[in-house]
Amino acid sequence: MTPYPKLELINLYAGYGEVPIVHDFSTRLPPASITTLIGGNGAGKSTLLRAVFGTVRRFSGQIILNGEAIEHLGPAERLKRGIGFVPQGRCNFPRMTVAENIKMGCYTLPGRAHRAAIDRVTSQFPLLRSKWSEMAGNLSGGEQQVLETAMVLLTSPELLLLDEPSLGLSPKMQAEMFDVARQIAAAGVTVLVVEQNVHGALLVSDTAIVMELGRKFLEGPAAEVRQDPRIREAYLGGNIKETIDQ
Repeated sequence: MTPYPKLELINLYAGYGEVPIVHDFSTRLPPASITTLIGGNGAGKSTLLRAVFGTVRRFSGQIILNGEAIEHLGPAERLKRGIGFVPQGRCNFPRMTVAENIKMGCYTLPGRAHRAAIDRVTSQFPLLRSKWSEMAGNLSGGEQQVLETAMVLLTSPELLLLDEPSLGLSPKMQAEMFDVARQIAAAGVTVLVVEQNVHGALLVSDTAIVMELGRKFLEGPAAEVRQDPRIREAYLGGNIKETIDQ
């Protein structure tokens, strides 16, 4: 029997107010895989992530997690079903310590589960222990990104949505964030990421989806998409260099 895809989107239309930004979008994400969304500014990539998490309007279409339709559930219920979302930009509590931020990330867990969750993410990211008593706002951009990702991983999501995790980071920290994505997928989590470093993201991804004007333009194995002449010209400078797509 073929297992369900972790996430399936069927003819999804989503956006803000009365205006759809994402149009007729369909895809299937297998378990424990990394899929990268690329496309120009305004292509609808971030809107698609928010639609999956339930924070923008769904006009029509289906969102199916583990074979179950969830499009009528709110974000809190989707979180309980195993969807985690790390939005673009800083989303920690900068005037609180790393320890306090991590404890805040446990707020949806029963009290008896806090210690095990904290031990798990601090083992995965030793950096957090070394910065345990520092204010989150004093960390570097890359360190804050690790913290914010760890805060979401405390809930043990089955599907992790990452919106521009390497934005504004040094090349070294970008590489480390891509390693984090690899580790997360290797642990069995399905990752859907919007990423401005197209080259770096495609190197660690299983699948790539290119969006244009809210629609899916191209989907395929990441290695093949990297070699597509149209993608090389539009997003990789024609010779597979790092680029910013939005």
